[in-house]
Amino acid sequence: MRLSLILPVLMVLVAMAAPCGARLAAADDRATVARAELAALSSQVAVISHCFNLVDEIVAPSVVSIRTSEEVQNPYAERSTEEIEIGEGSGFVVYSDDQSSYILTNAHVVLKTNNDQEFLHGPAPDYRPVGYDRLVVQLNDNREFEASYVGCDISTDLAVVKVALPHLPPVEWGDSDKSRVGDWVLALGYPLGVGFSATSGIISATDRSTGIYHEFKGLESFIQTDASINPGNSGGPLVGIDARIVGVNSNILSRTGVNIGIGFAIPSDLARRVAEDLIRYGTVHWSGIGVDLDELTPELALSFGLPATQAVFVAHVLPKSPAEAGGVHANDIVVAVNQTRIHSLMNFRARVALGRIGEPMTLRVFRAGTEVDLTVVPVSRDAVLSQDHEHEVELKGFGMRVAIEDGPGLVVTEVESGSVADLAHVSVGDRLLQERLLHELRTIEDARALAKRQEIIVQILHGERAVWLRLRR
Repeated sequence: MRLSLILPVLMVLVAMAAPCGARLAAADDRATVARAELAALSSQVAVISHCFNLVDEIVAPSVVSIRTSEEVQNPYAERSTEEIEIGEGSGFVVYSDDQSSYILTNAHVVLKTNNDQEFLHGPAPDYRPVGYDRLVVQLNDNREFEASYVGCDISTDLAVVKVALPHLPPVEWGDSDKSRVGDWVLALGYPLGVGFSATSGIISATDRSTGIYHEFKGLESFIQTDASINPGNSGGPLVGIDARIVGVNSNILSRTGVNIGIGFAIPSDLARRVAEDLIRYGTVHWSGIGVDLDELTPELALSFGLPATQAVFVAHVLPKSPAEAGGVHANDIVVAVNQTRIHSLMNFRARVALGRIGEPMTLRVFRAGTEVDLTVVPVSRDAVLSQDHEHEVELKGFGMRVAIEDGPGLVVTEVESGSVADLAHVSVGDRLLQERLLHELRTIEDARALAKRQEIIVQILHGERAVWLRLRR
């Protein structure tokens, strides 16, 4: 090719390459700027990561794995019995002394349950929950020790076990009342047999009730989190960014059994209260004030001259109870306990449960258009129930007993086998909401009125379904 033809082609190529080079140089400049900006931002994000590092460093030595096992008969083996491992959960040290270290976990980790996750009980008259033959605690440094039972509380799904090892490092409790949606948290534990793990997330909600403890009248006021909680995490701590415990990881909501970002933890204020009593007494000394409550619906709130607010409605005050002595009246609206606002019926029950027997608590109630502060002094919950000899009514001929308890209607407390109620598939825990002639059922007087009738047509809440039944004796 002639030189006269080559030169123009080279000139065109050079002309085309110039803007490409400029664009590449500009891209390099933008990448350099992006890297510098990322370096500045990542140094800030690294602060959060380092917080997580420190939380793990502080709390991990207190977190343990708990394995349960049973001795079973095996006629085909050389030994007549063999040990079978049943399950694994988590726990954490809450107290230690010169002889032992005490570990808090979920009751369902260390107590036997059936296929429906209901706790198994021993024979009458005590009906004690049934534990496993052997508990083995594995520490963060992989040492293993056999553990023994200290105490369990089914109503909160909490239990304490201990190991004969002094001065393990206990956790530091946080104040779950101060937890807010959006707070960073870490879930620590031993999920799915893979060993110690930490997952992070935020607090998604507070004061959640899932109904999981409904069957045994449990307390529910969960912290909800999207930090991953998987099988084996149960009983482990939910930890704030300050390395203080804000909850005990307990259960998840999932259609598949796999975590989908909806996990629940028992708030630390309640867990601490239970742990202290179990360590000191072996049981929980629950307080009571003697009121039966119902949720305050928006319609009911408006009827009392209140805006649509979150509170609870006093349906009944038990005679000779602390509530009666403190001036609480039926139809009062409880809006706060000890200056903390009430969000739900379960929230109120948890607040009262936190109280100590003999220590005054303040109830703020809405009455006749104004808010009034009342002081009540809780007594033993068992004492409250024993003071009220008319708390239950037998509906003779129908084959059931009903009572007034927290929640709507009259709750069924006993059903006689082969009775009219039994044949109509009425179950313990069902609620009689209303009767065709008596209308809404709420008080002991309503129950007595039912007992006088030969035939009742009642709306019964069975699980989440309300049905109408005609019962005749």
